[in-house]
Amino acid sequence: MLKALYRWIILLLAMSVLIAPVQADNSVEQGNSADKEEQPLWEVRLAAFGRYGSSYPASEESQFNFIPLPFPIYRGRFLRLGDDTEKPIQGRVFRTDRFQLNIDFDLNFGSDSDDIDARTDMPDLDFLVEAGPELIMPFLDSDMTRGHMELALQLRGAFSFDGLDPSWRGVVFNPELRWIRPLKQKNQEFKIRLTPAFASNDYMDYYYGVAPQFATASRPAFDVSGGYLGTELSISLRQPLTRKLEIWSGVRFGYYGGAKNEDSPLFTQETTTSVYAAFMYKFWESKNGAAAD
Repeated sequence: MLKALYRWIILLLAMSVLIAPVQADNSVEQGNSADKEEQPLWEVRLAAFGRYGSSYPASEESQFNFIPLPFPIYRGRFLRLGDDTEKPIQGRVFRTDRFQLNIDFDLNFGSDSDDIDARTDMPDLDFLVEAGPELIMPFLDSDMTRGHMELALQLRGAFSFDGLDPSWRGVVFNPELRWIRPLKQKNQEFKIRLTPAFASNDYMDYYYGVAPQFATASRPAFDVSGGYLGTELSISLRQPLTRKLEIWSGVRFGYYGGAKNEDSPLFTQETTTSVYAAFMYKFWESKNGAAAD
């Protein structure tokens, strides 16, 4: 079933790339003008989010996560909530034609260590929240590619949560390259992201450190170092199905060869693949519109 889901997402993304280039110029213009229509300030959607992929960066073990929940969307002048499944929370500080400064957030699922052979009898990996500034610099907006490219410099501090108790987990820096292409339908979007990551000692220790009390014959103690963590390539598609229902799907490839802590016994695989899909059904929206972009 999971292999079938993976093939379906790859086929869906490939079709969007093949179909979109043959659209007439007026279709693209219509799509762009539709994107400029006023959107509601608030929406409330019923969402179902599913992910199958590696338990943590450079792990050979995989896990399935599924979350059904109400999903609020807010399109404020300074705060954006839920407008992008890959970046569900964003805060805007200011924006010009040349760059944009945001407060960026990222979320990572936790893992039960007893379900991961390399981490048996070690502490669980808790839900991880990252937050910090993001500087976005657009540098290519071409009619030839019918999309735009931008560089985003992200610096985030990380906290893990065991219940409501947060613990500091260090800092991660991502210079992210994005290519975003609006497609024919309103809100239909194809996106590619290339994201190398560099992390501090504390962040690396959360995933790859082995304290002496958790060392075994097959898992020796390991002291981590800060530095290069790995690189991820993400491909995603936002596809409206009806006026109220849409699906967001994607695939993420990770390559961790040459990482600073690849000698850790918890570093068990150089390449990883994750797939995800989110279904969103809008059942309420506000009458007042969002601020102009």
